[in-house]
Amino acid sequence: FRLGLFYCPIDTVPVDLEEWKDVNPREVSTANPTYRAISETLTSYPERFFERNRGLTISAKDVVFDEKRKQVVIELSDKKLHGLIDGGHTLRAILEGRESDGNGASSPASVFIKVLAGLEADQIAEIAGGLNRSQNVDLTALENLKGHFKQLQDVLKGELYSDKIAYRMNEDKPIDVKEVLYFLAVFDCTKYTDSAHPTRLFGRKEGIVREFASQASTGGSFKILITRAAEILRLRDEIEKAVVKQNIGRFKASKTERIKSKKNKGNELFFLGDTIDGRIPLGWIMPMLGGFRANVDWNQAGETFAWKVPNAKLLPACIGRLVDCIREIHVSEKSRPEHVGRNATAWRLCYETVQNSILQHQLAAK
Repeated sequence: FRLGLFYCPIDTVPVDLEEWKDVNPREVSTANPTYRAISETLTSYPERFFERNRGLTISAKDVVFDEKRKQVVIELSDKKLHGLIDGGHTLRAILEGRESDGNGASSPASVFIKVLAGLEADQIAEIAGGLNRSQNVDLTALENLKGHFKQLQDVLKGELYSDKIAYRMNEDKPIDVKEVLYFLAVFDCTKYTDSAHPTRLFGRKEGIVREFASQASTGGSFKILITRAAEILRLRDEIEKAVVKQNIGRFKASKTERIKSKKNKGNELFFLGDTIDGRIPLGWIMPMLGGFRANVDWNQAGETFAWKVPNAKLLPACIGRLVDCIREIHVSEKSRPEHVGRNATAWRLCYETVQNSILQHQLAAK
């Protein structure tokens, strides 16, 4: 590939570069300390900016120096391959600084620019991961950059919440893809059985992303789980909605808030497109959701799975007992929902409750 290294007056940095950031694994956050520090340097020490800032790193189709015009010409043609790999906060600070300068005075600041021309697709994520170290890029953002979430995105494409899922770092969206993977992972029948439950997954979302990443090139259980992603996510919200309707008393969703406190009114259930007046802690939801693994008929060869009983019938049949089980564990864990999520008995009781409801349904059908 070709490499271009040069300094550029910040007044000549093209505004259009803002539209070429798909190759950057994270979104810009103006509340980020890194962004504030960059802006402060631009304002207070513009002459030293090129020394104190790492600059912009750009992936391009080509880079040449026009001797006649004394200009660097950077060619960008494919947003999946070309654009700003590193330096999103720097670019935003430069452009916003220019915009806020009402008198149009030029700045003495310059910025260092590195252009890598001719990179292959599989090199982008590796380079981006190595460059973005002032604020560590999480594994989720790099997996997205590699295109490993495409199957999930395709499956959820028609859902109302599909554009509310954050796949990139600092993305201002209400649903974190880490949680989506977590909701799927508790249904993994290659790892969990009647006696082995996903207790250790609670609070370990990064570990789930690592597992997802390890399967991305070879296939695995996530490939099967994703085929039922929309149904699993809907079930997650159906459980929360059903629990709120139960007589759960004054139990707390956290150390300070009750489940049905005024603050929790209008809680949005994105996977249902609904709202409820209450918020159920994840420490309650996850063992109940994981209990529905008992309802899975796993088909490894067919790379999918089916439900033994429709969840719309099964959930109403067992929700009362599920809530009773969780409340008992909640009390034994000194009213700490997060401890309920790590309690092996909670997961086992929920699984057995769903399992018994399935047996009752099958017996009644004979």
